[in-house]
Amino acid sequence: MFDKYFWKREKKIKRNYDIEVSLFEKMKQATEIYDAGIADIFNACVKELIHSENIKLYETKETDLYEAHTFYILESNVTGLEKLNAKYGVSIRRLVNIAIRNAFET
Repeated sequence: MFDKYFWKREKKIKRNYDIEVSLFEKMKQATEIYDAGIADIFNACVKELIHSENIKLYETKETDLYEAHTFYILESNVTGLEKLNAKYGVSIRRLVNIAIRNAFET
């Protein structure tokens, strides 16, 4: 039963990712609704992308701004992103932003 509500303890790795500013704002807003920090929201987005492999490529605009953010990301998410990168040839940076966009646009 608890697996539906909680993640098992797992090693977290400190990583820097360039996140589209508008997507980071959506994650911040989600922390006001859910009992979760930004790193939790981030990890949930990435975990869902790894599970679904729903890699939708979005058109980037010249006006899109990116900022570097540091997260403690679950080790399984780091491994999963690396596997998706190898399988689809999409950069980790892009995969991370796809994961966040998918979570908020579905």
